[in-house]
Amino acid sequence: MGANLYALKKKAVMVLNSDGNRETVHLLQLSVEHALSQDSQRMVDAALRHASKEWEGCQDIPKLVVLVEGDGVPRPGSPIFKWHFCKRAYCFDHELPAPLCYLGERELGGYLFRTVKEQAHLNDLETARHIDEGRAKVYKDFWKGKLFESGEEFLRSRERHLRSQGKERRPQRDSQHSLPPRLSKIFTLIRLIERKGNSASPADLHFLGCLKDKASQLGYLQ
Repeated sequence: MGANLYALKKKAVMVLNSDGNRETVHLLQLSVEHALSQDSQRMVDAALRHASKEWEGCQDIPKLVVLVEGDGVPRPGSPIFKWHFCKRAYCFDHELPAPLCYLGERELGGYLFRTVKEQAHLNDLETARHIDEGRAKVYKDFWKGKLFESGEEFLRSRERHLRSQGKERRPQRDSQHSLPPRLSKIFTLIRLIERKGNSASPADLHFLGCLKDKASQLGYLQ
């Protein structure tokens, strides 16, 4: 299993609020991919030394950071996080919280803010377009091998899912009382990760797949 290592940069971009206020958002740049692999220790050590040296002597670490790839270029749709690592200028991908918001379109004075809901809608539209173009296959029922046949069908499903979010499903919760404790815990974790939606990290998605595989091995989720 790998984890990406990100380093905080002194380079920053300006983000414009709808009320006219501006926020300085520092870059959180990808330094090492698959940082947990055995052959990447030298690169990890070098990245940590560089990040620590860059921020050495600074009284305050930035409160907001925007995640960028290895080229260090911010783009519309890049997630913005609150930086809660006191006096630390690096983090791994599984340590990042859910995005606070996203970069929007670029204006003359900086980037606009884009809410989590707006970004999720744009992601859905892009996925629907890829389905119609044949560039993506999206399961509507993974365990039965059923795919969405069109982008329109996918968007209708997403709308139903968003409407149902937050509603209690008491029959499902009650049915868990008859399950063994281990399975009950697995289903609880599966639901917690699925509720994150587009904010789920790569580590979350990897863990979700492992949980579903285990539930399937135990005779459930067929």
